[in-house]
Amino acid sequence: MAAIDAMADGFALFDAQDRLVAHNRRFLELFPLLEPLGDLHGLSFFALASVPDGASREPRGDDAIAERMRHHAAADGKPFDIPLQNGGWVQVRESRTPDGGTICVWSDITRLKAAEAQLLEAIDGVGEGFVLLDAENRILLANDGMRRRFAEVGVDLAVGSALSERIVEARRRGMFADEVDEAIADNVLVQLLDAREHHAEVPLRDGRWMLASLRRMGTGRAVGIWADLTAQKRRESELITMREQLRQQSEALAEFARLVAMQARSDLLTGLPNRFALEERLNQYLRDGEPRSLWVGMIDIDHFKGVNDAVGHAAADEVLRELSHVLRAQLRSDDMLARVGGDEFALVLSNIEESDALRIARRLNTTVRESPFHVSGRAFTLGLSIGLVRGNGNAKTVSSLIAAADTACYVAKESGRDRVQLYDLGDPKVSNTRQRLSWAERIRLGFELGRFHLHLQAIVDADLRPLGYEALIRLVDENGTYCQPAEFLPAAQRLGLMGRIDSWVCRHVVDLAIHLIERGAGHYVSANIGARSLTDPAFQRSLMDLLDLHPGVESAFRIEVTESEGIDDIAEIARFLTDLRARGIYVYLDDFGNGYNSFEALKRLPVDGIKIDWSVTRDLLSDPIDKALMMAAISIARTLGLELVAEGVEEEIQLTKLRELGAMMYQGFLFHRPTDARDLLATDLLAVAPQVDVPQVDVPNADAPNAGDAAPSGRPADQ
Repeated sequence: MAAIDAMADGFALFDAQDRLVAHNRRFLELFPLLEPLGDLHGLSFFALASVPDGASREPRGDDAIAERMRHHAAADGKPFDIPLQNGGWVQVRESRTPDGGTICVWSDITRLKAAEAQLLEAIDGVGEGFVLLDAENRILLANDGMRRRFAEVGVDLAVGSALSERIVEARRRGMFADEVDEAIADNVLVQLLDAREHHAEVPLRDGRWMLASLRRMGTGRAVGIWADLTAQKRRESELITMREQLRQQSEALAEFARLVAMQARSDLLTGLPNRFALEERLNQYLRDGEPRSLWVGMIDIDHFKGVNDAVGHAAADEVLRELSHVLRAQLRSDDMLARVGGDEFALVLSNIEESDALRIARRLNTTVRESPFHVSGRAFTLGLSIGLVRGNGNAKTVSSLIAAADTACYVAKESGRDRVQLYDLGDPKVSNTRQRLSWAERIRLGFELGRFHLHLQAIVDADLRPLGYEALIRLVDENGTYCQPAEFLPAAQRLGLMGRIDSWVCRHVVDLAIHLIERGAGHYVSANIGARSLTDPAFQRSLMDLLDLHPGVESAFRIEVTESEGIDDIAEIARFLTDLRARGIYVYLDDFGNGYNSFEALKRLPVDGIKIDWSVTRDLLSDPIDKALMMAAISIARTLGLELVAEGVEEEIQLTKLRELGAMMYQGFLFHRPTDARDLLATDLLAVAPQVDVPQVDVPNADAPNAGDAAPSGRPADQ
């Protein structure tokens, strides 16, 4: 799903009941007026299609909606273009999944349409009549000169109509001279429409002459030029030169039309085939019965984000272009290399055995690794993670082939990157990754069937009295068993579902906070929110709206920032956290000490406290590094006036050591095991922490502000 979320195209998946199952960020960027609807999952396609397109807020007409629903019902994989009311255009492809669902992909073709507009303007400026036909000789495009000539006798060259029928109608209405009888007209039509290239001189009833030229392209399309030959008939000596000029014009226009058609299936940055072209090739293979030993590969550039961060996107694009040339040079002439995402490529090999497919993939890896890429005065060494799947017998649809190759690519990345991984369900790594990716459906059902629950675990002070609670999400499976976060959250992160989960957690934690306020115990409840969600404008708006609906909830609602290792836009997170703290929301940096950038995140993020990761507490007594890290964190918290909570306290000896070092706020099984929120709120909240007999110790720097000295009510009133 991460690959889908990184696509330049909008993506959405609807189930068999035509309800939205999943979508990527690009989908909302193309249709921004869907964002105010909030969580779109479960909405029908009709409901979404009824919302205005683009940036316009004008309602869509019934005819436009009906036409859109007709295409959606067909879902035949054929591309069609739809305009956005902000002036842009998208090309849509919709395909049916084996289970009756629908995959929709929206490609931004605004630039292509702009190029077409320029082409149309240029063609309309040509004095000759111009017509572009499809393989069935239906009109795709006619310029102003061509339309005017037929409009003189009341014939409309409508797009989609057959040119032969239009010519017959024009003859019936008296466009041509009397000598062009029905037999001659039919013969001219046969020659014009069936020949590879033909020129015919046609006299008109008003005494003028037309040179009708037609050239058939390799794609089956044809370009026709109708030029006025009246003057040339009077100057036969100039006719040869004029015909040559017209031929050149015809070829140039045909080539331009071919390039425009090719752009729809080409990646504009690298010139390689795009995802549409890849799917067409694979569909063709499947229709033809698959060639002998077909292999499909997904290629992901390892750590390419570092290149973007180092030299910027424009320079990184140069690296992608150079890389595409390097990869293409290592392949056979009939092999296919396509760019399917920002830093993702796809590979199609046919008529090749496993050993040779592996050899080619590993050669790509070695060549890229040994080929420094120079840009902006810097040299970068890249690596590739490649997943390969045999197409023969392993998959019956294009989507399943690509999904299998994608799964193998995930395994390659998770196994250390810079390697080639075969898709083999006998391999535990592949099987486990495939199982993790199947969590998308289980998470979707979790939302639809209300299977998500919150458990609360107490946070206690130096006297082991509860200060507040951390909310921990659980997913109940179809057997009624609680699934721990470690089982489904990694999959949710990879599949781009964390934003939806974080929004659910916030809504329910706010409800719990309101309940605690009503109980009057002075406790709080904290919600774990991923760093990526905190950079999402839609999530930011929904959280602020939620806080606006519940004034005063900030006294019992806190936030813990998780996944700090994956922070991409720390400046944006800092801005949003500043806004939250201005509302009185306490913010903690969670999992402190688990990852190399914990201290860097603490330097740049405005927070009120830190929570020491359980792994540091676990090894506190046996690992001098963890002990030193704990001491450093406690010292920093004192200096900055931050609260500090030590997580994962399970033994009294750990608690004794923590008190000795100066940590005075704790969380762990020694005090309280996570309890279903509904059950806990029905009990005496003050009785959740057992009285642990802990010997008193001297606390270092007793006169200094202590990370655990903050009152249960939170930040001092003057902050």
